[in-house]
Amino acid sequence: PYHLLNKNGIWYVVGCRHGQTRTFCFTQIANLKISTKTFACSKDIKEKILGTTVYFLATISEIVLQIDAKVAGYFERRDLLPNQELVRKLDNGDLLLICKDVHPREVVPIVQYWIPHIRVISPSEVQAQMKEVLKNYLAK
Repeated sequence: PYHLLNKNGIWYVVGCRHGQTRTFCFTQIANLKISTKTFACSKDIKEKILGTTVYFLATISEIVLQIDAKVAGYFERRDLLPNQELVRKLDNGDLLLICKDVHPREVVPIVQYWIPHIRVISPSEVQAQMKEVLKNYLAK
């Protein structure tokens, strides 16, 4: 274990397992085995943990989103997405936003909440995965 982190009221333990930095939801940890072994804390890993998101693996450098003019005001008043930055406001009132250095699991639930007023422009795989999830949902 390297760090105890609170994100939106949820506690996480950040640590290394088999050489990879991992995040574990504190309340979902089960069958905990306490050990007397110690380890040398890596300064590089600690700095990485303190300077990044809760999802350390598979982050995307940039997700580009288009926000419908009908709801643009909500996104202009305050950041509703993680690491949200305004790229530009289009002539029709739509917004182009980017979220930098995020994991799709941080962005997709928010995008789903705002359907049909928001869509992922890039990476296209994220939008395709969302479409597949919606198709499966509607098929049930």
